[in-house]
Amino acid sequence: MQAASDPHHAGFVAWAAAYARCASGGEAQPEATVAARARALGAALRQAVREDGLRTLVRARLLWRGRGRVALPRPYRPYWPYFHTQVTRLEGATAFLVSRAAPPGVPDEVYRGLVLFDFGLFFACHEYFEGLWRESAGPRRDFYHGLVQLAAAFYHHEKGNRHGAVTLLRRAVRRLQAGTAEACGVDVAALLAELEPWSDRFAAGQSAPYPVLVAAR
Repeated sequence: MQAASDPHHAGFVAWAAAYARCASGGEAQPEATVAARARALGAALRQAVREDGLRTLVRARLLWRGRGRVALPRPYRPYWPYFHTQVTRLEGATAFLVSRAAPPGVPDEVYRGLVLFDFGLFFACHEYFEGLWRESAGPRRDFYHGLVQLAAAFYHHEKGNRHGAVTLLRRAVRRLQAGTAEACGVDVAALLAELEPWSDRFAAGQSAPYPVLVAAR
């Protein structure tokens, strides 16, 4: 949350979201048009929108820039729907984090990861909690490990990997049960009850509204 509202932050989220709103399939857009939209979004996201935010995306090869235009790199254009979905989710998570403080009893560092999950950023959530998990010990470590596996389960579900989703969900449930004593303000019992039907849904390739850990969206 601090990074998203830091005036020195690159503001790459606003640039990515602006491009996703301007384009319809990864095609080139005038940089000036994207920049104007990015500045408008940056105000809402409390991000300083400067050119280095766009440079960050270009260096990461997530966007192409040249001749006064911005585009999705050609090799990625077949994956435009995925790019658009993830950027939209990232914009939503960022807006949520900068506008709402963590609930009582939920540490800020945990809150950020939970919001990533709630907005469907499952890979990012997995990576985020993996860092916390590797630095922790005891029941808190089990709790973090459970969230790592939970995020991975839903990521595999979205990718169509039924076996991986079911396997990781079962592991996540065991870890979360073991880490209940250090759940950082999360109602693990309610979460486990909400997760109960998901093993069958994963196995059948079905979907439903995803569980919500902390964000009242």
